[in-house]
Amino acid sequence: MPGRKNIVVIVFIILLLSGQQRIVSAGQARTQSKNSSSVTEVLRVSGKGADHIIVGEQRLYVIPGISSLVSSTGTAIELGRLRTPCLAEISYVGWIKGVEKRPVVVHLKVKRVYPGASSETAQE
Repeated sequence: MPGRKNIVVIVFIILLLSGQQRIVSAGQARTQSKNSSSVTEVLRVSGKGADHIIVGEQRLYVIPGISSLVSSTGTAIELGRLRTPCLAEISYVGWIKGVEKRPVVVHLKVKRVYPGASSETAQE
């Protein structure tokens, strides 16, 4: 039936154009808001510094007034009280500083704190 095949092709093209065919690696949820360029992922925070958290080998910057940090109990916390390593749902945006585009945390919600986690700031 040529009519059915045409409908399938049209539906596929509409889905392709609307961005619904996102491929996510390693089974991690990754969403991107349509009205901003923020990205939300569940990531392992391995450490932190005075103004950033470390995810893998990348620094995500935490800026007071822009970044919102929430503990696993749902209470707001400061970067100094964040225990690492932990698993967290992190929303971040690209922020241009000079000629660099740095990722800045918009919202971080702790999902799980790993055994041996500490809230002490790493020395770098």
